[in-house]
Amino acid sequence: MALFEKLDFDPEKVPNTKLGIHIAQAVLAIVIFILEIVLFRATDSVINGNNGWPFGLCFLSIPAWLYLAMAPRFERTRKIAQAHAMVLMDTIFAILWLSAFASQAAYNTANSCGQGCAVSKAIVGISFFEILLWAATTAVSVYTLRYYQYNGNLPGYENLGKSKNIDPDKAAFSMAPHDEEAYAPVNMDDHADDHHNDTPYDPDSFGSRPMFDSDTAYRPHSTSPAPHENPFDNTYRTPSHSPLNEPYTDPYATHSTGPKIYAPPVAEDYDDGRPAQFPSGNYDRTLH
Repeated sequence: MALFEKLDFDPEKVPNTKLGIHIAQAVLAIVIFILEIVLFRATDSVINGNNGWPFGLCFLSIPAWLYLAMAPRFERTRKIAQAHAMVLMDTIFAILWLSAFASQAAYNTANSCGQGCAVSKAIVGISFFEILLWAATTAVSVYTLRYYQYNGNLPGYENLGKSKNIDPDKAAFSMAPHDEEAYAPVNMDDHADDHHNDTPYDPDSFGSRPMFDSDTAYRPHSTSPAPHENPFDNTYRTPSHSPLNEPYTDPYATHSTGPKIYAPPVAEDYDDGRPAQFPSGNYDRTLH
């Protein structure tokens, strides 16, 4: 842990770093596998445990690669990717490949390679680099274990697939900008800043015409009777037609025939000095 801290190692790079090293291990193992087949078919070469062990270890490493490289990367399998188990598995396979390296070297020392000694020596050299790669993954697993002990989670694996440039307040697939301009005020008027931003408000700037004139003034009783008519002179206003038949006609139009209806008095009628007059009617009845 202290070594990685001195190197200023970014914990977020641990998953991809470890994955890349395991891929390199698999590539070298495939090369060793192919060379072992060539060695088996070489003239006067002996097939025994010394060259058979590196060949078989290529197959035995497949489950380890799947567990070490893939298990921590997915949320459903992350619970089985224990930091202690990964350190143990990397260490074990580093030791196993060290034994494979020694076994293939012993095969050459025994002069059992026949006409394929050059191929056998190539296997020994590639096995050495395979050991170095397993040592590197063991070191990364040790760092992962120390990080897990300090923080309670695996370094970098929790944030796989998450982009750092996306604002958590915005949708992941939003077309809005993800920089400081995202919170700039939106100007709905393209010409808002052209002239009147610095001009004080002038109530007369809309012209000399009053807000309400004779054409726009509100008249609640536009169809009321003329103001100089006397509502108490026994004259009733009758509609010329039924409102049901002519909905747009004036119900207070004066007509000599037809039913008569009472029209309410107008306020201007009380401005004259004449005495009040009651409409005609039978006033002889009294309440007993």
